[in-house]
Amino acid sequence: MVLLQFSYPQSPQNIPLSLVFIKEYMPKANGTFVKVYLYGLSYCYQEPQEFSLQAIGNALDILESDVMKAFEYWKEAGLVQLKEKEKGLFDIQYIVPPQPNSGEKIVEEKKEPVAPKPFPIQTKPEYGPKELSIYRKTPEIDQLFKIAERYLGRMLTHQDLSTLYSFYDWLRLPVEVIEILLEHCISNQHRNMRYIEKVAISWAEEGIFTVDQAKARAYIFNTEYREIMKAFGLSQRDPAPVEVQHMKKWLTEYQLPLPVILEACKRTIENTGKPIFAYTDSILTHWHKNQVKTLDDVQKLDDAYLQKKNLQQPNRFDKEGKAEHYTRPSRFVNFQQETWDFEELERLEQEYIDKQLSEGR
Repeated sequence: MVLLQFSYPQSPQNIPLSLVFIKEYMPKANGTFVKVYLYGLSYCYQEPQEFSLQAIGNALDILESDVMKAFEYWKEAGLVQLKEKEKGLFDIQYIVPPQPNSGEKIVEEKKEPVAPKPFPIQTKPEYGPKELSIYRKTPEIDQLFKIAERYLGRMLTHQDLSTLYSFYDWLRLPVEVIEILLEHCISNQHRNMRYIEKVAISWAEEGIFTVDQAKARAYIFNTEYREIMKAFGLSQRDPAPVEVQHMKKWLTEYQLPLPVILEACKRTIENTGKPIFAYTDSILTHWHKNQVKTLDDVQKLDDAYLQKKNLQQPNRFDKEGKAEHYTRPSRFVNFQQETWDFEELERLEQEYIDKQLSEGR
């Protein structure tokens, strides 16, 4: 049995609850973790005693492992000191949350729960039927399971429930974010839980932990990404991960407007006959280096290239001695086409196709 010993800096008759805790820490924490924090806090104002994880778990109707996870969470948040005095006996000391006058420290402390680090894939936990039945007693988890059943249009299996709960417990995605994720996947005709799990992991890796971030991510995927795929003639499928990386770079890192990206896609098809993302990426990288922000900027680059080409092009004369007019090159005028290795580009394209087939898309 694991024993716990609580202590707190002060010992008034009524238990004080810091406004900083309520406003800064509590909204970002798992509901179960908040319950454990408050329940443990109540024992700080009684005579020193030893208390077990099992006793807290029974009182709150949760597992012992969840009680320990909660105290570890609050330790990382800086509100609890957790020390093992001897084997099986832990000393838990509550720390008064920083007051508003220590503004810099508050900002530093609140970053921890806002953007938790995603858990490594190899450590994904498995949840048994008994565990899930206990978790389902939490209103927000029960609501999440019901919403998932409604979105998927079927009863959830044990494996479905386990995977869904892992988004909340393992990846630390808030329930509201998981709901947006489910709606996003299903609206794009993806009801397979394995696919939904891949999206959840990618969101956690990208640091998408708020409702605003989730809505923005879903919006970009359903608008900009869809438009780019449509320009390539690939609207019948979802983008592959490597294609998403390219599009994310163009939209986020380069901050290029969608019309400029679509123009590069058009030129790619015109010059290669194929939707080769690597080719488009080189066009957009060239434009980005030249600070292109609008289609007018693209036209200026085209015009500058033509002017330079005309100056370098010697006048040609026909048999009658008349000067020949210079023929305008293809629309892809501001890019060094002769430097491309088309065999390499075709190899890259074949990799995309093979990857799609292997994933069954």
